[in-house]
Formats: sequence, C-alpha cells, structure tokens
Amino acid sequence: MSWRVSAAALLCLACRPVERGADSITVVSDGHLPVRTDPSAPVDPSGVESTGGSTAEASLTMDAIDSSGGPVNLAPVAEEDGEDIDDDTGGEDTGDDTNDDWIVHEVAPEETIAQLALRYRIDPGKLRGWNGLGRSARVRPGQRLRLLAKRRPPQRERVRHTVREGDTWTSIAREHGADPSAVRAYNIKRTGRRLYPGLELDVWRDPLLADAVAGDVPPSGPAAAIRPGAFSVGRPSDGRLVNGVQIPESVDYDRRYPGSAWGTTFAVRHVVETLHRWREESDYAGLLRLGAMSRQRGRRISGHRSHQSGRDLDIRLPLREGLADKTTPTPRRVDWAAVYALVRAFAASGAVTRIFLDYRLQNRLYKAAKEAGADRRTLRRMIQFPRGPGTNRGLVRHSPGHDIHVHVRFACADYESECAGR
Repeated sequence: MSWRVSAAALLCLACRPVERGADSITVVSDGHLPVRTDPSAPVDPSGVESTGGSTAEASLTMDAIDSSGGPVNLAPVAEEDGEDIDDDTGGEDTGDDTNDDWIVHEVAPEETIAQLALRYRIDPGKLRGWNGLGRSARVRPGQRLRLLAKRRPPQRERVRHTVREGDTWTSIAREHGADPSAVRAYNIKRTGRRLYPGLELDVWRDPLLADAVAGDVPPSGPAAAIRPGAFSVGRPSDGRLVNGVQIPESVDYDRRYPGSAWGTTFAVRHVVETLHRWREESDYAGLLRLGAMSRQRGRRISGHRSHQSGRDLDIRLPLREGLADKTTPTPRRVDWAAVYALVRAFAASGAVTRIFLDYRLQNRLYKAAKEAGADRRTLRRMIQFPRGPGTNRGLVRHSPGHDIHVHVRFACADYESECAGR
C-alpha cells in the first residue's frame, strides 16, 4: 500500500453449573484528540453522550475479526481504516476451511450474531449463510447454529446465583464474567429490579472470564487495588467496555480526563505498572499527562474513532525540563529521551500491540534511541522509521495527528473471548 493511499485511508477518518449449552491543538482528521479552539480550556470528552447501539455486525468482516489482539508481532500485517489488523490469513479470508472445526453452538440469552462472529473468529455473513438466516433475522435463546469455528472457546453456561448482602447487578455480572445489562435483561421480568439476599438469579457465565476472575491474583505494587473482571468486546474502533475499571490517581501521572480514564483490567493494570516503572528507571521529573482512554462502558468518545473498548490510551509527549506544563509539546520542546524510555517500558510490558506516532516525528525518537544505546536490531523492532510511513514494521507506527501525543494500544487478554483487533 502506498503512502498516499495509506494516508487517505487513515484520514477517512475474568457456582456450579446447572445447565450447559451444547458441545495549540488543531483538529485532526483521525480525531484522537478532542476538538478544542482554546488550548487552555480543557474539554472532557466523557461529557459527550455515547452513540449507543451494539457492535456493528456489518463491520465484522473476516479481516476485522480473524485476530487474537495479542501482543506485538513483527510480521507484516494488513491495514484497514487506519488500524493494523492481525490476520493469520494475510489480510483476507482465503476460503480454506480445512483447518477449522464444524461445531454446534446453542444460543444463550442476549447473544447476537455479531458476538458469535467475534467469539469464533468467523464472518457473520457466513454464519448466517450456514444456517439459512436472512440479513435481518435474529437468533433466539436455545437456537442451535452450525458453524465452522476458527477457534473454540467454551460456550456460555447457565449458573444459579443466590443474591448476597451487598450484591449489585454489576458485582454479580463481574463475578461470573457476564455483562450486567444481559444479566438484568434475562432476570428482570421474573425478579423485578430490586435485589435482596436470598433472591435466585440465572446468570449465563462466560467460563473463560469467570475463571479469570475467580483465579485472579492481584499484582503487587501500585496496581494491586485494580479489580478483575473488566473486559473488552469487539474492536477498538467498533466495540465496548464491560465492567470497566478506572485508572487511579497517582503521583506518576496526571489524568486530564478522569471521566474517560476507564479500561480493561489487563490494560489498566499494565498502564499503572508501566508508568510507575518508567518513573523509577528514568530520570524524567516532569508532568506526564494522560489523555483519553475510554468511557466507563466504552463506545464512542467525541473526537475519537477508536478508544471504544478500553484498550487505547493517549499520552502527551513529555516536555523538556523548565517548560510550563501548559506548553504545547512541539517537536523542539519534547524530551525525546523520556519518550524513548516510555516506549521501551511499554514494549517490555509485553502488553502493547502498537504505539502510534506521526512519522514526521519518528526520526527524533530514532535519534534518541540511538543515543540511549539501542542497537540496529532493537531500532528495527521498535520504530517504523526510516522504512517509510506505509510499512508495517516496528512497534511504533505512523498515524496522522499523533504529533503532540502517543497513542498506546493494549492487547486483548487471553481470557477476553470476544475481544478482537490489534
């Protein structure tokens, strides 16, 4: 893909089962910073209403969902709408189903075709075709669907939960790896909205998520208080956040938008741990300002195309010593040694898939890396420069508009069964 075509595409912008289912800031086109006419007047993007709705099934092409969302892989990947796609088939659905398995899935309450497509890494159109479903047809609880799965996470299973003192819809859902809205929707007609000790609820638990919550061992250090159970559904540019956790206050950084400082347990723990380690290991003493991550339930944030599923975080480029905190971080005002130390810390975490920075600034990062002693292999692994903004190489990648901040994208945790996209 040429630089011109790539740029144009970018600018278009973790009980016992009782039943189991069957076997100066300017507006940028990609919108990663909120629109502001007065740089001194902060705007909290969380104040804008969410667009709502479910993950768009129409956007779940094979390219978009055939992805583990795991940590960075340095092999070439395809690009779509300004985002890197992790695709084992080389960017397209080859139609070769010989390595996949036909299974039967029994639809659980509140499941949708879009969810199942994400869960099994299949094209929703094919799922409909295999089962004779029209474009507007919806699946119903108990319906058995035949599908050719590219992966086989365990199906949701029904458990009976007896309400305890202090339980809420959210705490119950979190314990079982479920969405609170789905738990309410399935029970509310029978139980009403009020919860009281002894009330019995039916919960369709996700075994992977529930087991992750039950077996969670909190990390030591500053991330110890971040609870388990927050997970991502869908892609960063077309997804949502369930049971979100908030980045806590810290002396290591400043949260510019607390209302949009929510993410998955996996991502937020790594944010806190990595920034604390960076502070201890670097000599940077200035303010590190965090921009938007996600709203508490994800979905759209004003001025952003991604940041919808709790896996994206903007971090303002660190300023050189002696500059006022309100100073716009133009290239000459940036402490590039601190930026490289930050990139290196996130790379060492093993939790990041991409870090976006405008290609025009990557030469400065490259120079800082060389001055820090990075060898040729490390430079090629870490930074896209000087191979061109259209090349799919390096942890740090080009994306237009990322000239006063870096955009850090976190991986899907291995237990996030419906999380997708790099």
